[in-house]
Amino acid sequence: MDKKKKRIFGLFIVLGGAVLLSSCNSFCSDVDKSNYLYSTDPINTTFFDSIEHGEDYLLETFKSQSNFDTTQSITTSTIKIKTFNKETNSVEEVNYDADLVFEKVNDGLYKLNPVDIVAKNATGVDSNNNRSDITYTFGLSNFTKTLIANAEASGIITPSYDYFKALDTKTLEEMQKSAKDYEWLAGITLENITYNQIYGYSYEDLVEFRKDESNTDLLNSMLDGDLNNGVPSSVNPGRNYSFLVTLGHVKFYDANESTNYYSTIKEWTNELVNEGAITGDDIPSINFQSYYEQTLNTKISSFKTCITVNDGFYGHISNDPLNDTILIEGKGENFYEGWGQAFAEHGVLEGLLVYPIGTLVENLSHSLGMNGYGQIGAVLITTLIVRLLFMLITLPSTLSQQKMTFIQPELAKIQQKYPNANTNQYEKQKLAQAQMALYKKYKIHPFGSLLVVFIQFPLFISVWNAFSGSASLSRDAVLGLRLSDTIWSALTNFTSWPSNPGWWTALVLIILMSTGQILSMFIPQWLNKRRTKNVSKVGVNPALDKQNKTMKITSWVMTIMIILMGFTLPSALGVYWLAGAIFSIIQSLIMHFVFVKKSKKGQL
Repeated sequence: MDKKKKRIFGLFIVLGGAVLLSSCNSFCSDVDKSNYLYSTDPINTTFFDSIEHGEDYLLETFKSQSNFDTTQSITTSTIKIKTFNKETNSVEEVNYDADLVFEKVNDGLYKLNPVDIVAKNATGVDSNNNRSDITYTFGLSNFTKTLIANAEASGIITPSYDYFKALDTKTLEEMQKSAKDYEWLAGITLENITYNQIYGYSYEDLVEFRKDESNTDLLNSMLDGDLNNGVPSSVNPGRNYSFLVTLGHVKFYDANESTNYYSTIKEWTNELVNEGAITGDDIPSINFQSYYEQTLNTKISSFKTCITVNDGFYGHISNDPLNDTILIEGKGENFYEGWGQAFAEHGVLEGLLVYPIGTLVENLSHSLGMNGYGQIGAVLITTLIVRLLFMLITLPSTLSQQKMTFIQPELAKIQQKYPNANTNQYEKQKLAQAQMALYKKYKIHPFGSLLVVFIQFPLFISVWNAFSGSASLSRDAVLGLRLSDTIWSALTNFTSWPSNPGWWTALVLIILMSTGQILSMFIPQWLNKRRTKNVSKVGVNPALDKQNKTMKITSWVMTIMIILMGFTLPSALGVYWLAGAIFSIIQSLIMHFVFVKKSKKGQL
């Protein structure tokens, strides 16, 4: 095979790998995707069990702003409400009035309406030595506020706050209709629902937890609530079984429109228009709707952790431990049933490799204990199994590749005989004949290494997608580092640095992974370099020198690319690469000394 054919074959491998990479699909079901969408864009409404708690929330929110003057006392008498006067077509500030901010839902529940509130004279002085104010938008989620700001910056007309308020009301009504399908939520209506049922825990517990988020006992109690034989309490169901978390997917899920997760919102918006609930500037434009869908799709595009055997809460969607996970549906307790679906619904690569590897990680993680170290053990065992199977499949090619490395001293002797092979056609032909004779002598297939690469590349892509899709790897942490987090995201997180354990764990992992890759790449070359030293140099060989230089550059480029990729991929793949590198080093050492022993006996 000449150089041109080699390049074409290499290009074919790269393009084929790119196609395989792009073909790997997410195993998220329609309900999973709807849960991810809702976790990104939940209802905007904030609920309270009393107006007093709501007012405490308003004031504490102002105090938490970075530009708030802590020496300034703030009460409801020092804040103003921004309102829009349609008669004068202008924004006005009026004195705080609880009736303008809070709306009664029932006797024990109030909701905070979307409103801009100003803390007067709450910050330091501006350039004119005048104290400035803080304006904060309440009653809208961070996603919605960012969406509105970015849309307006792009020249897109945005709907009024009344639209988001009306849409929330519609969403809650539809959730209420679906509550009957869940034992602990059956019978709940907006006329009798409580704060504890909305969020799953009490407001007092929330305040206590925010004061000390390291209180894991309180956190677990707030997440799981009161369980009776696995059934959540209808009084304190816990965050994971609360009204909003259990039914949030209703906002995006439509069994009749599984490929369009926004059909429900569009339908509700049309109903609100027909009912007269929103008019004029309240109605979102087509441009805003398109921008909304595009923004939300971009935000959830990276969420893929949906491979799991049983229903459970996974995902790592937030740095807030109280709102970090979503409900992921089990993909079939029967492995063969799920395996068949993987082939039928996703593709050959997913069915053949991605789903089995992901399921293996899931089962091992749960068997070894879901505490972070169990997931590490699962990744290590999976790596060992995958590498052993890969070695068995590619054993003939691997042996040829190892023999090719081992006979470098003999190749060097032959190349020394033809120093002008790079420019002299006769020497080039004789060199090729001598090399082929040497390959034949040792039963080496010179292009067997290409087969190894051809198999290795899709295998790596499959492992990548399996680890990215494994729900268990998104749970728990080892020394502060989650296996679903990228090493780069951990290294760029300077929160609580230098005491942040996750930062140091990521640093150690990338150093070990990089060292392992370098050693696995160069140990075979270093071993044979010692043997090549015995080859006497009869003269300068430009072709040989150029070839050696090219090999060194190629080895370093590949190693650097792998290390750079290691920064951007999930940390689980860093562990996989480290374990794989150790496996390769051991394999190379064993094969080298076996070949040396056989060579001395003339059995190679």
